[in-house]
Amino acid sequence: MKPAPIRFETHPSRYRHYKLDFPAEYGGRVARLLLDVKEDGGIRPGYRLKLNSYDLGVDIELADALQRIRFEHPNTAAIVFQSAKDRIFCSGANIYMLGSSSHAFKVNFCKFTNETRLYLEEMSAESGIPSLAALNGTASGGGYELAISCDEILLQDDGSSAVSLPETPLLGVLPGTGGLTRLTDKRKIRPDLADVFSTVAEGVRGQRAVKWGLVDETASRSQFEGAVKRRLDAMIARSKRPTDAKGIELPPLEAERSENKLVYKYVEVSIDHDARVARILVKGPDAPQPETIEAIHAAGADQWAIRAFRELDDALLELRFNHLNVGVLVLETRGDLEAVRSVDRTLARFVESDWLVREIVLQMKRVL
Repeated sequence: MKPAPIRFETHPSRYRHYKLDFPAEYGGRVARLLLDVKEDGGIRPGYRLKLNSYDLGVDIELADALQRIRFEHPNTAAIVFQSAKDRIFCSGANIYMLGSSSHAFKVNFCKFTNETRLYLEEMSAESGIPSLAALNGTASGGGYELAISCDEILLQDDGSSAVSLPETPLLGVLPGTGGLTRLTDKRKIRPDLADVFSTVAEGVRGQRAVKWGLVDETASRSQFEGAVKRRLDAMIARSKRPTDAKGIELPPLEAERSENKLVYKYVEVSIDHDARVARILVKGPDAPQPETIEAIHAAGADQWAIRAFRELDDALLELRFNHLNVGVLVLETRGDLEAVRSVDRTLARFVESDWLVREIVLQMKRVL
């Protein structure tokens, strides 16, 4: 039986595994992503998401949340990840989901998961929104890979909470979403310690985790929330993000779907299954586009520079996951070249001075 198509469109009101909120104590300057994975909420049947393990559906919510923080909540100065479960932050990708999936799905799943981590790092580097992993429990495998994608890691020192990459000793595989690379290249951990860490299934906890560079700080259960607040307050104090900007809403993408067609407003996909070819047509602006900052903000997500690239992103994900027989993509364009150049000139004029224009350009970059 052919599995149901995967859809990447979601909204915080429909999240099953993450809760996105903005705690009042930080005046709307901190986005909190609370991980509370529903065991029976797998994107496909046949496995249970125990111990805050994740599948593609969990990471679709994370990717959506990061996009909404960028565009809908421009005053955000920091992101904090926490778990709603006691003594467990995240146990990584669900092993039963992986065991029941095809090789092609696993490759695409790991790519998508790592992309969300890369986007998180880009938010810090390019948008000035750093992140804190507040580990109020054990983070293992992909859970620790999510943590080391953040700028800072705080680990609860309670005698049991640990960080680990147990894939090699337990499964005989390497971490799939950048764990080893980030250990040495990002956190600058000594190679010999990284080697030992990657072969110790039970992981490392407490002050040893700090000494090895696996986390930045530990705090007891009674002092943990205070340590979280201290680090977030410091991130806010260093922030150059706007404090009174108004975001734009990201509405659902409308598309007509069939076995051989995918039609949005500016993007059309035609699939020849026998030839294993998908033709992607990107159409240029069909109306005058905003040329001033005021007009750009007023146009919101319906302007060509945002909508066309959101549609292209969604179309590429549809092809990657729902049309695995496609082997070649043919990209075509249609429309007024001068209209596109005009959009480019407008974006180039304001990209250094306006938060929304910067996010539009970064969105284009990510999709391409």
